[in-house]
This record gives sequence, structure tokens and C-alpha cells, in this order.
Amino acid sequence: MPSPEEKLAALYAQQRKDRSQIKDLTQVVEELKSVVQVAADAPKWIEDIPGKRVPYIATIEINVDSGSLTRQEGQYPVTQDGPFVTTGMAMFWTRTSGAYQGYWMPATTFGLKMAHAEMGLGFGGLFDNPCVATFDVEIADSGSDRNWQNIAFASALFNPESGGIYMWPTAYMFATNSVARVYVTPTVAPTTDGTVAVLLLGYKIVQGVAYQP
Repeated sequence: MPSPEEKLAALYAQQRKDRSQIKDLTQVVEELKSVVQVAADAPKWIEDIPGKRVPYIATIEINVDSGSLTRQEGQYPVTQDGPFVTTGMAMFWTRTSGAYQGYWMPATTFGLKMAHAEMGLGFGGLFDNPCVATFDVEIADSGSDRNWQNIAFASALFNPESGGIYMWPTAYMFATNSVARVYVTPTVAPTTDGTVAVLLLGYKIVQGVAYQP
């Protein structure tokens, strides 16, 4: 049976152990408080993120072969100087072989109007199908694995009557080092090679630079 001295020593040892555990728990609580405070101070809205706003157009070009109905991908990697906020998108098409190369056309046949013969472009009234293409479109953010649609949508969204531009219902931020991906699938096989130009309109938030609204 332990002597009184041994019992007292064991009691002191237990007290020292308890004090050490209390100290460790206190440190953990303080660290948790710090984490919670950092989270509370973090920007909750895009507008709250510090940094200079720089207007920016991220252009993605996707080559499409003559006669192809294959889904093609284009990418825009967001650089390390800050996130990219997109507020809208435009889409155009140009032929890269045959006649009328380099003429930027709508990326949809929707809403096209009669072309006057005196324009001298040889369209003969309506824009010819070889000069205009139409596509199914998909957009994704590889940084969040988030798709922007449940199924591919028609490029008619970017119709000529709106200047080929569609403004998003709300701004969207692609985080630093993420990749904006766009996929196009011709719905009618083009009769010439061509290039789809997808323009993501918006601005960069340049970090380390004084805030500018």
C-alpha cells in the first residue's frame, strides 16, 4: 500500500499533467479563435477582394475542320497575378480556307438578315452557309469542376442582333491557376476549315496593387 508521501507525490504529478493538458487546450482554443477570425475577415463578395481592377478580354480560339461534327475544346488558363472575373461572353466564326477568309461572321445562323447585293461580298442575298456556322456550346471551370449548363446550349445565344455578345446574369470569378474551358460542337458540318473565337469579357483583380473600384 502506497505511503502518504507516495500518494502526495502522485497527486502532484497528476496536477502537473492536468495543468499541461489545460495549457494545450487553451492554445488550441486560441488557434481556433484565430482561424475563425480570419474566416470572418475574408472577403464575402467579389467586390470585397482587394486589388486593382483591370479590364480584360480572355480570347479562346478553337479550330474546326471542314466537314467535322466533332466536339472541340479550347482553354484559358488563369495566371497567378490574380483571379479573372467574367461578366459576359461573345462568340464569332471565321473561315481559314477558301474564299472570304478572315471575315469575322456570327457563330450562329439565328437572326441573320438579308445582305444587300451591292455589298459586293458575293453572298447573293442571304449569308451563305459556307460563311456562317452554328454550334452547341459548353463552358466549365476546371478549378471547381463546375459545369455552367446541364446540356450543351445553342450558339444562337450570341445572335447578331445583340452584337454576338451575351452578358451573364451575374459575374463569375475564375480563381488563380484555374482553367476556363469552352467546348464547341458544330451542329451542321462546315464546308471549309474555320476558327471559333470565344471572348470572355470581364476584368482581372491584380493582387498586390492598391484597390481601384
